[in-house]
Amino acid sequence: MTASKDSFSIDIVLRHPVHSPESISAALWLKPKASWPVGENLGKLHAKWSFFYARLLEGVASSDYERALKNVRRFLRKNAAFWTDFTGGNGEVELILNYEIVRTGKAGDERFELYLAPAFLRELSTRDIGLRVQGWQGSVKREKSAYFPKSAPGSVRKQ
Repeated sequence: MTASKDSFSIDIVLRHPVHSPESISAALWLKPKASWPVGENLGKLHAKWSFFYARLLEGVASSDYERALKNVRRFLRKNAAFWTDFTGGNGEVELILNYEIVRTGKAGDERFELYLAPAFLRELSTRDIGLRVQGWQGSVKREKSAYFPKSAPGSVRKQ
């Protein structure tokens, strides 16, 4: 991300056959944007796994992005025991990097560039955490972050 107008957000999704959304929230000090427990009625089906989705951080500049990735690494290290227990008990964790692709008005002038340092990727791999990178075009709506609320004034969400 090189342009200062590039918006991004970092989300986390956790799924587990036993852990409840409340226990995940308490362990990680995160407020979910969406969640359901095992057995929740999901229309014609009942959830076999709990689901927990939260926004960690967001920003609008490359310096925000670099700082956000460092904060995510700290968050992962701080909760190392949780990740070991969670993934060791058949849980799944996915980190989602959302990135707004801004149209420049020139045909063929759209580009998505994302650099992830080897140390960051090692941190994810060591903890068995998946990574999803998503690029979006269109307007965004700001929402409150679940983690680092003082350093992250809001979060970016596709409308």
